[in-house]
Amino acid sequence: MLIVAVVVIDNGLTKKKITEENRIVSAKVLESPTDCHDIGRRGGFYKLQFNGQVFVKRGNRIICESIVGKNEVDVLTNERMDKVVFLNEFEESNDFLSGILLGLFGIVIIYKGWKK
Repeated sequence: MLIVAVVVIDNGLTKKKITEENRIVSAKVLESPTDCHDIGRRGGFYKLQFNGQVFVKRGNRIICESIVGKNEVDVLTNERMDKVVFLNEFEESNDFLSGILLGLFGIVIIYKGWKK
């Protein structure tokens, strides 16, 4: 559980760093949902091609509405250009909160197991 919490928090830190670098590039949209009203609560999946790599990203309805029907979309990338983040992805992310809650839950489970 603690390992998962560390991975989630690291993912949030990566998104934050990419957002702070503000390196905007254009990525080719390979696949996107055809209708943004049918994607559900968890969002839809999008295939983007950038720098010779294909990225499969999950996004909510707001991201869907900004992508659907387009051939290219602006995204943020890191210095090595091996990761992409949607423009508003970090602001809408709960990675830090989720990671901290998972970590606390893991510590409680470890404590209760150790106490027995």
